[in-house]
Amino acid sequence: MTTTPSTRNNIISRYSVAVFFILAMVLGGGMVYLVVMSGLPGSLALSSALSASIAGVIMTAVEDGKTGLKLMLRRLLIWRVAIGYWLFALLFLVPAILLGSLVNPLFNGDPMDFEGLRLGIDILPMFVGFVLLAGVGQELGWTGFLMPRLQARYSALTSCVIRTILVAIWHLPLLFYSITQPDLFADLQYASWIAQKGFGVAFTTMILMFMLPWSVFYTWMFNNTRGSLLLVAILHGSEIWLAYLFVNAGIDPSNLDNYWGYGGVLVLVAIMIVLTTGAQNLSRKLDRIVNQLPRG
Repeated sequence: MTTTPSTRNNIISRYSVAVFFILAMVLGGGMVYLVVMSGLPGSLALSSALSASIAGVIMTAVEDGKTGLKLMLRRLLIWRVAIGYWLFALLFLVPAILLGSLVNPLFNGDPMDFEGLRLGIDILPMFVGFVLLAGVGQELGWTGFLMPRLQARYSALTSCVIRTILVAIWHLPLLFYSITQPDLFADLQYASWIAQKGFGVAFTTMILMFMLPWSVFYTWMFNNTRGSLLLVAILHGSEIWLAYLFVNAGIDPSNLDNYWGYGGVLVLVAIMIVLTTGAQNLSRKLDRIVNQLPRG
């Protein structure tokens, strides 16, 4: 039987999530492999983060064409949302980190040096850079492409769980080479966490205390701002607060024990969001976003 372009498009649409994920894995894992085999600095492996958005853009172009791409990019311009979402995207991590770090000594972590804590204007260029590289660089794929398709079949919370599983698997090449090439990836937190606690503890902690709560935050933001990828990218970029406040407060970011309290705060806030907005839509007033391109 001859495969027509229409048939191929139907197949891609039917398995778009799987094709997207495979493409993101190939692009991301391929970059990490290239760094390892070529002897390039291990920090360049972080550019593999761009693979999610690259895969999302490619799949959107294939599945929805120019119209779909325009809609995706327009979502980067949605900024007229309630001020509360702006404050959450920009500043939520500050109290989360401060509160979580109070219990660091209970877990053999470093106490936060509040007297030595100083905030400066230097956070702004770092914030912008992280919004572009980590926020836009990942969320066009994980949120802009993936979530509307998952939410078309599942509840918002179930979609978050599936996203978390896919993101966790997507991290495996970097984690694997962190084990086999510890010297090359010595500056990455993942490598030091695995060296301290073992792969199982480090990976499970990443999934349950970081990836899953963040997936809830991104989806809650996306569904409640009528699909603002701008706010989602800014929220992702706000993770720079973690490194910035840790370093300025004398906390070792490579010590996994310094993250238990912070992770606990993330989990509690995620649970509160689910309980107050509902697992179906993660929104009290709006339906979850289930498709990227309006269908006739």
